[in-house]
Amino acid sequence: MGHLLGIGLILISAACFGAMAIFGKFASASGISTHSLLFFRFLIAALVMTPIALLQKRKFPRGRDLAILMAMGFIGYAGVSFCYFTALNHISPGLLAILLYLYPVMVAGLSFFFLKESFTRNKVLALVLAVSGAVLVIGLDTGGNRTGVLLGIGAAVIYAFYNVAGGRVMGRNDAFTASLVVIASSGCFYLIYNLKAGFFIPGPGMAWLHILAIAVLSTALAIYTYFLGMKLAGAVNASMLSTFEPVTTVGLAAVFLGQPIGWMQAAGTALILSSAILVALRPKTDFGTDC
Repeated sequence: MGHLLGIGLILISAACFGAMAIFGKFASASGISTHSLLFFRFLIAALVMTPIALLQKRKFPRGRDLAILMAMGFIGYAGVSFCYFTALNHISPGLLAILLYLYPVMVAGLSFFFLKESFTRNKVLALVLAVSGAVLVIGLDTGGNRTGVLLGIGAAVIYAFYNVAGGRVMGRNDAFTASLVVIASSGCFYLIYNLKAGFFIPGPGMAWLHILAIAVLSTALAIYTYFLGMKLAGAVNASMLSTFEPVTTVGLAAVFLGQPIGWMQAAGTALILSSAILVALRPKTDFGTDC
């Protein structure tokens, strides 16, 4: 039961992350810079989560785990976003998304060595279906240059290590406060960045509503449900199921931006959903301990 709950939480997380591209597009209409948008994203999320953690008297990570989670936020999550948005200056969003979704394969390999997660026929097949589905949903765009490609691969590598580190820490800590530490640490990175590059503060209007949606839904809720889902279902399954994210983005873009859904997106969605079914049907021997 815990495994299925974990799958549900990761899919919720992927949907929330997938919506961020739509919220971000609307927020960008105000002229806000990327680094300022990311700062407000993490700041508001931390301000929302901190009172909840204190009122519920949740236990905060300590010692080595605290240091790992802070590094995951300040170096890992901030590093992924830096590589990602810098790469967008050199290659197309489609190619960048494909490169980023190499990370489930990397997580599978790293988890085998560091988390002792075993490989099964279902897990390997689900991994192939998930990555193939993500490529079809995003599109087979291959335009770009070497710098952008290297940055895109760098984002995938950092995110893979971020996931494996999270897999090791989550079993010992409260997922909510662990998420809060990661978010606050990312906010500290972008505070320093904005102090150097300069802040952009939008005027009153819809931009703040979109920023709030990014902070609450696509950051606080998305990261918390991902970590909690990872704790229940494992790092490899979490990374595979996160390929549902571009499905959400494509679907919302069709509804709110009028972008049509082609046969490739439909086929990719079917592959990703098939991978989720395989993950849900995993035998109890998939992991070293039963979740």
